[in-house]
Amino acid sequence: MKDTPLSNCERDFLLKAIEEKKRLDGRQTYDYRKIKITFGTDYGCCFVDLGQTRVVAHVSCELVAPKENRPNEGIMIF
Repeated sequence: MKDTPLSNCERDFLLKAIEEKKRLDGRQTYDYRKIKITFGTDYGCCFVDLGQTRVVAHVSCELVAPKENRPNEGIMIF
């Protein structure tokens, strides 16, 4: 990822916010977002809400017999 330099105004804003222990959404330094986890109707599916951010996750797997020439090896895909 390419580094983008901050302007003087952005740098000053960030340093002041850190000094005053403020965040843009009003939370303090050690305040956490509200977390909500909901499991979907499909097996391996869930929704996670972190404040106003929503994440959807789906996990699946398949069990496959190893190849005859490599009986101790398998495959894992994410």
